[in-house]
Order: sequence, then C-alpha cells, then structure tokens
Amino acid sequence: MNTGLGVEPKNELLSKDVKWRKYALVSMGLIFIILFSVGTLALIYTHDDQRFQKNLTISGINVGDLTQAEAKKIIDVEVDRLENQTIKLNVGQQAPEVKLKDLGLGVQDDLALQEGYDIGRTGSIYHKIVSKMSEKTPKDMTLSQTWDASKLSVTLKKTLEPFDNLAVDANFQISKENVMTIKSDHVGSIVDSEALIMKVKGINIYTLVPELKVDFKEQKPLITALQLEEQKITGLLSTYTTQFDPSQTARTENVKIAAKALDMAIIKPGATLSFNQIVGERTVKDGYKDAFIIVDGKFIPGLAGGICQVSSTLYNTGLLANLAVTERSNHSLAITYVPLGQDATVAYPSTDLKFNNNSAGYLLVRTKTTNNTLTIEFYGKVKPGQEVLIANNTPAVGASVLNQQGQSTYIVKSSRTVKENGVIISSEALQQSRYLRHQS
Repeated sequence: MNTGLGVEPKNELLSKDVKWRKYALVSMGLIFIILFSVGTLALIYTHDDQRFQKNLTISGINVGDLTQAEAKKIIDVEVDRLENQTIKLNVGQQAPEVKLKDLGLGVQDDLALQEGYDIGRTGSIYHKIVSKMSEKTPKDMTLSQTWDASKLSVTLKKTLEPFDNLAVDANFQISKENVMTIKSDHVGSIVDSEALIMKVKGINIYTLVPELKVDFKEQKPLITALQLEEQKITGLLSTYTTQFDPSQTARTENVKIAAKALDMAIIKPGATLSFNQIVGERTVKDGYKDAFIIVDGKFIPGLAGGICQVSSTLYNTGLLANLAVTERSNHSLAITYVPLGQDATVAYPSTDLKFNNNSAGYLLVRTKTTNNTLTIEFYGKVKPGQEVLIANNTPAVGASVLNQQGQSTYIVKSSRTVKENGVIISSEALQQSRYLRHQS
C-alpha cells in the first residue's frame, strides 16, 4: 500500500536485491567463462611445439620451425664452413693462404641456438603471446666468435717469417796482430705483427675479403758499425809480466793451461771480466796437475796449484788498464811473483777475480808464455797521454807488523793514481791486503 510518504514497500526492496544478486552472479560467471576461454586460447596459442619460431635465423641461416637437433645440425655445418674459410696474406709478389681456424678463429653456436630457442618460451603468458604474435617479424641471432691470440701469433710467425729481411748487427774480427776489423750492419724489415693481428681480428667472417695486405716495419740492428767505431780497439792498454820457475813442471803446466784459456777473451763495454767464468773449472780432464797451493796459511799440494800466478798477473794488468775492480781476494801468505798487495787468489767457483770493463771500448785479453815468464796484455780503446801508477806500503824485511792472535801479520795498503799528460786526474785506495808471516 502506498502511504504517500515515497517509501517503497519492503517486499519490492527484497525483489530488487535478488535481481541485483542474480545479475552479479551471471556477470561473474560470464567473466569467468571469458577469462577461462581466453586463458585456454592463450595456452593453446602459446603451446610449446619444441620448435624454433618461424622467421628465425642464426647468422643468416634459417632455423625457423626446426627442432633443436635439426637446427644444431645445420648450424654446425655453417660453423665448420666459417672456420675453414681461407684468406691470402699478401706480402707482395707472394700471398700464402691460411685457414681462419689456423689463425685462431673459434665460432661458437651454443649460445645463439639457446637464445633463439628461448624466444617465446620465457616470461609471462603475456610476453609469450607477444612473442608469438611477432613471429612474422624476422629475427636473427648472431654466432659468437673468438680469436686465440697464441695460435694467431704462432701461425702468422710460421707463415710469414720466411719473408722477413732481418737486420744484421755490425760485427768485428780480430787478427793475430790484435787489429780490429769492423763489418758493417744492415737495416732490415720485418712483418708488422701487431698491425696484422688487428686486421685479422677485424675480419668480417660472413663477407670475407679475399686477402689482407701485410705491412712491414723497419728493424734496426742492435749493434751498428758506428757504435763499434766508437768502441773500437785501437791499441795496447796495459801489459804485465811475472816470472816462474820452469823446473816446477806441474806448476808451470798449470800456468800455461790457464793462460791459454784467457787468451783472446773479449769483454764488451760495461761487461764483467771474470777469471772463473773465462778459465772455468780446473779439472784433471783439462790437464791440470797437482802443485803447491795455500790452504789455511800453509803450502800443501793441490790440483791446479800455480794458477793464482795467472790471476795475479791478470789483476795487475787490469789495474794498469784503469779497470774497476769488483771482486778480489789476496792470499793468506805472502807470495813472491808480484809485490805484496798486488796479488789475487782464485778458487773455483767461490773465489773470483772480477773487473768491470769501464774503458768505454771493447777489451781484448792476450796472454804469452815463455820458458819462465807469463805476460798478459789488454788491448782496447787507448786514451792518449794516460798513465797509471800503482803504489803500496809494502814493509821491508824487519819492518813493523801488527800482531794478531800471536802471529805476525802484514797489512798492505795499495793505491792507484791516474795521470793524463802528466797531470793527476784521479787517485784511489785499492783493497787492503792482509798476510800472515810465514812460520818456519
């Protein structure tokens, strides 16, 4: 009944509520059916048939709609083709041919195949649908490639080394008269490996050029004739002679063997003259014999006794040539063939006599022996007007000595003075020498 107040009856309100609920349920049902249908269609649309998408290529090779195995087989053939391509290396009149794989090319297809296969298979349903819908748009995956640097360098060197025109260092010969004859150097040309390696790595393996031009670069000699002229042996630097007793046959033979080993030794400027390095180990096989040597302050028989006369003669020759002494030891007992303070003992390999060739030129060692003398000469770059003097405070017989542990000891101080045209230009103290007075 209408009350006239504008309020609907209760049963009419209930009727409208029921209608709205029915409408809502029907709507939800329709939405569910639509979503279910769309989802079903999406699943059907994006169903994985385990094949690559259509219109997909890998480095230009069509793999669309192929299985992974089918695509792998085709791409492996392409990889093999790419790696076995040949290219000529143009060195002028010749052009040796090499395979790219021998130059270190490695083509890998696994990553491209996997990335290509993953298209449309990863991400949400939405992304899969979008990928599926874009199948008509061509896609290309690129094979990856690497260059084995070591293999590339080795192959280039092996292939092109015959075409190098290597530089030739200047060299020299020394005659029996100690004259130094210089042979000229030669500037060479060698393959510019760095530039060529860059060219190889920049190759487009899909549109391969038939050849690469090989560039050469100048190779300068390490030693030039000009350098040798500046360091040339021009004459006799110094000479020193000592005497020995020829009746001591074993000792005499040892002296001659060691002297012969030193003869014609050549020391480069700035290099070290080492007695032990030049003469080497003293062995019976080399002809050395037993003769007296000094051990613990006593004279006893020992192999190669007497060669310290050779090292001592060499020491004095080096001093007079104004060479820098870098290693030297005196005997424990006084010897007679050189002044006290001017001897040098050696023992292989521990005790050595060494000079630094600071003469600014090449150094030639010459040795001569007579029936009772040994002479050592140094030839090198002569400084006109240079004179070297050696002096020491060798005590005379009965002069003062220092007592040490109950034994009389000589302490000898030597010095070297260098003059040029009579003017002293340097004076230096040499290594101090200490000797035990021989106890009879």
